[in-house]
Amino acid sequence: MEVCIIAIKSPKYLGSWKGRVIKAIAIDRAKFWGEIRDSTGLSPPKLNLVLKELFTVEAIYKTDNDEYRVTKELYKQYMTHFQSEKRKQTPIPQVRISAQVQKDLPIWLDTWKAAKRLEIDLKKKHFYLEGRFLDDFSKDVIANAQAEVLVVNPWIKTCNLSDTIREAAQKKASITVVARPADDEEGEKYQNYLLQAGVKIYHNQKVHAKIIVVDRALAVVSSMNFIVQSSGGQSWEAGLVTIDPSVVEDIVNSILNLLERPESEEK
Repeated sequence: MEVCIIAIKSPKYLGSWKGRVIKAIAIDRAKFWGEIRDSTGLSPPKLNLVLKELFTVEAIYKTDNDEYRVTKELYKQYMTHFQSEKRKQTPIPQVRISAQVQKDLPIWLDTWKAAKRLEIDLKKKHFYLEGRFLDDFSKDVIANAQAEVLVVNPWIKTCNLSDTIREAAQKKASITVVARPADDEEGEKYQNYLLQAGVKIYHNQKVHAKIIVVDRALAVVSSMNFIVQSSGGQSWEAGLVTIDPSVVEDIVNSILNLLERPESEEK
């Protein structure tokens, strides 16, 4: 007997910032420019570029009262995709990140480096940290999160660094973790502990990157795992911090793409 397999096409532009802007309008009900900006966290130049590209291909239009709308066909595609049974079970977290929150983060960063007596030139938008300074910074910047923390890390177990994401969730920040399924009882117990605090956890067996993004304005890309061996100083860790909007936007887009893949499942 022949089995007929029907391939379900993804919505047009899904997995790109064009798709994220369309989703913000069609699914998240963002009607005006500021609402779209807060829903995506995009810098004004990047958002204006994406909107221009969408207007050019006639994917969106504006009403007489300046509300953004998605064309009927694209609206149908996105509604069908994001209201599917899988997406109802594993919804992509929605956030609102104001421009002011993102502007405040470099100010906090300037205060942090002064307190640590570190010679960091923030005009370069990127800087390097190692050892205890990387550990301290990662914990402090997560604790300072105003709207959202995105974490990609293969292993999440009991340690001070892991506890900071639980505490940030309790302060009502949106915390999303993409990790491998726990490989022992300790890891399983701690992931459940995070879930109880309001942390959203997605499992993906392929994850090996170590990334932290705070308020879609700052990213840490390092070797550090969320386990005591890394955070407790038993191993030497190092990484880069960036506040360059274009780099952070690329990292955020990559993480959101990871969340949307079929192999990423909500715990």
